[in-house]
Amino acid sequence: MQTISILIADDDLAIRECLRRAVALDPTLEIRWEAIDGLQALLMSQQFNPQVVLLDAQMPRMDGIEAARCLRQRNHDVRILVMSVYEHHRGQALAAGADGFLTKDAGCEAIREAIHSLIVADSRKADIESPVESSQPPETRLS
Repeated sequence: MQTISILIADDDLAIRECLRRAVALDPTLEIRWEAIDGLQALLMSQQFNPQVVLLDAQMPRMDGIEAARCLRQRNHDVRILVMSVYEHHRGQALAAGADGFLTKDAGCEAIREAIHSLIVADSRKADIESPVESSQPPETRLS
């Protein structure tokens, strides 16, 4: 079973610990790297190439919105999930190139589901974009 590699970025150690606990409940997910701000997340993403980057919207040096914008410009394949205490960051995050958004009051299951949905959506996109001979429409093809 292949795991989904995740980089998390949040300046709050307690939030990073909560994310680690939430993800640890799913053997298909693995937090491999942690950053304390958006700049460090950007540098680590370039170095390690995670499949998913979870970003806090508000961090020192470079916030998660700007980090999402920079990540999207440099790596179209990475899946980006921005989290915030504030719902009003949703539009900014998505406009910056994030693939998803969650408020920080989301439960553990919602966090895991959001990560999986980013990967599933990405694999569906790859199915649709790659020329595959099939008698079934792309939406019903089995992987």
